[in-house]
Amino acid sequence: MRKVIKTPHWSYRVGKLPKGCEYCVKGRKMVLFITGVCSHNCFYCPLSDTRKGKDFVWANEWKVGKKKDVVDEAQISSSNGAGITGGDPLMKLDRTISHVRMLKSSMGKDYHIHLYAPLNFVTKKRIENLHNAGLDEIRLHPDLDNPEEWKRIEVALKYDWDIGIEIPSLPDKIEQTKQLIDYVKDKVQFININELEISDNNACKLVDANYHSKKGISYVVEGSDKAAMQLLKYIAKQKKLNAHYCSARLKDGIQLRNRIKLRAKNVAKPYDKITKDGTLLRGAIYLKELIPDADYRIKLQMIDHKVIIKKLFKVKRELQSKWNININDADIDTDKLRIILNKNFVKKIRGDLKRNKLVPAIVEEYPTHDALEVEIEFL
Repeated sequence: MRKVIKTPHWSYRVGKLPKGCEYCVKGRKMVLFITGVCSHNCFYCPLSDTRKGKDFVWANEWKVGKKKDVVDEAQISSSNGAGITGGDPLMKLDRTISHVRMLKSSMGKDYHIHLYAPLNFVTKKRIENLHNAGLDEIRLHPDLDNPEEWKRIEVALKYDWDIGIEIPSLPDKIEQTKQLIDYVKDKVQFININELEISDNNACKLVDANYHSKKGISYVVEGSDKAAMQLLKYIAKQKKLNAHYCSARLKDGIQLRNRIKLRAKNVAKPYDKITKDGTLLRGAIYLKELIPDADYRIKLQMIDHKVIIKKLFKVKRELQSKWNININDADIDTDKLRIILNKNFVKKIRGDLKRNKLVPAIVEEYPTHDALEVEIEFL
């Protein structure tokens, strides 16, 4: 019997990790969300309302407007590969294939791309097209309650790529999961088992299914981790099937943090301070009419950006003239409509800024495209 081994990433494995996971735990995988459209309605689906059922493309935290944005994010985040997810990428097959080809062309043939998909739309033609486009690894998501559907897995076995199964750890479906393991053990190379997470969008459905949050950890389901360990021990009895239990802590505390740190190194300005978690500490100057509050994002969508940007350039010119700062020591943030600069300098001139009816602040935020705020300290 093989051993269940604890990894350095708050996860457990039997055998070796899939190549996609090896990159992921290092933060080297860009998450390419190809569409929120899906024919399934899984009660445990964690997608937010901004993505579920919405037919948009996201590259990490960037809701992209054009395909070039995807390549830009791949480069900015120092990724060595991408994980294509949804929704169901097979429901938007042409788009999925074009993005695989584009990334292979732009980032190089060794840029590792894996894809997640339910079995509904798995057909010989679709799978063949994905393989021909250059997909390196496919992870299929079978319905545990529909064994008749499992035979579609065999469609993907004819091609020279890595193939695995990816499922959540459902505490009340251990026996059905074991049946799936028995079915795939001599067919696929690996099975990934994910700790079941609770989101705003799936919380009510999970409660209806008699799932509850783990004591002291509100965002994971009680018993999901224990069920996963039981399944790993079952898999360890098999001769060659690899398995990986991916905990919520790995995804949120390891993978995400590593990816954030890599992006921070590439986007940080000379005046930014990068924290140990990869967030950016910076000074910010806001106009009175655009102080960050609960309605800040809504205001940004509704206000005339050209008018505000014109005002900000005027403020920046006055700062350069009065305080003799270099042109690159302060920037106009055209997305969040503010001036960003060194936090210590903002503290130094805060009195002058207030007298001129400006709002100085120290901001900690993620280095992601959306620059999500962690904390704002108004001075």
